[in-house]
Amino acid sequence: MRSKALAMAIAAAFAAGILGCSSDEKGRQSKEGEVKPGPKAGRYKIAFLMTLDNPYWQNTRLGAMDEANKLGADVTIYNAKEDPVIQIQQIQEVIANQFDAVCLVPMQFDALVPGVQALNRARIPVIVVNRRVGEGCDYVCYTGTDTYQGAVTSAEILMKAIGGEGGVVELHQHLGTDPEIKRTKALRDVIQKYPKVKILARVPHEGKQDKAVTATQTLLDKWGKELKGIYAHGDDFAIAAADACIQAGRTDIAVVGMGGSEEAIKAIKAGKITGTSFQQPEEEGRRGIRLAIRHLKGETLPKEDLIACPAITQENADQFKGQF
Repeated sequence: MRSKALAMAIAAAFAAGILGCSSDEKGRQSKEGEVKPGPKAGRYKIAFLMTLDNPYWQNTRLGAMDEANKLGADVTIYNAKEDPVIQIQQIQEVIANQFDAVCLVPMQFDALVPGVQALNRARIPVIVVNRRVGEGCDYVCYTGTDTYQGAVTSAEILMKAIGGEGGVVELHQHLGTDPEIKRTKALRDVIQKYPKVKILARVPHEGKQDKAVTATQTLLDKWGKELKGIYAHGDDFAIAAADACIQAGRTDIAVVGMGGSEEAIKAIKAGKITGTSFQQPEEEGRRGIRLAIRHLKGETLPKEDLIACPAITQENADQFKGQF
């Protein structure tokens, strides 16, 4: 139902001429972050379309801005607030303002295909960052953490912690985003190797820690001792789930996150959560800008430029420093 409503909203945006016409005030109001007054002579003008609803993305933003400054480019940050319709509107503004290149964190996998197609028609090259985009559009290169492999890493940490048997629950992020799809698939793929493990429930945390706490409390009441592990899409939500477990006296439950935040690394060292996979948001921002500039200078880029995502557990937590 939600997908149908989203498709109708995007179709309405097209019908209203949001793509391929001049920019409007609505598009400008949905832009947030450091916006520079305009490119200096000879400087590339790059738009970075993303979301800023989590410290992870704030560090992506900082990396992009710093790298652009080092390389002599101007970057404008657009905040779509996890809304694909807003991001479609922002793409219109980017086209109207004739940016040289776009770094895009797609708000949803399929919903942004029309937006990227519009950028293709405008001959504005696209570097896709962190999240994938659906088929039917062209982009120069994808860069970001290997989301699927990082999620496999977290799932394997969880399987080891519960001894390869028992019930687990999944606290997942925004439906339809590439990380949600990849992380869900990773858990199911890993579990194929562990026939004694059962997924008891799959619950959305909606990007809110209090939702993760409430969901965990409900799951603890429902499944009791059958619940052995929690697989959370994101470190903040792993920590929230672990807090709920501790409050309920269930310190025996293994909890893993994804991201490698500073708080998560502290929680791992303290034994609050079991482990996480290390993502590098600042490097994602930097690499997106670097790739855009390399392309604009005529360099041929690979279709993918992946960033490694190693495991963090109590055994090696001292070797890592959180980026967010």
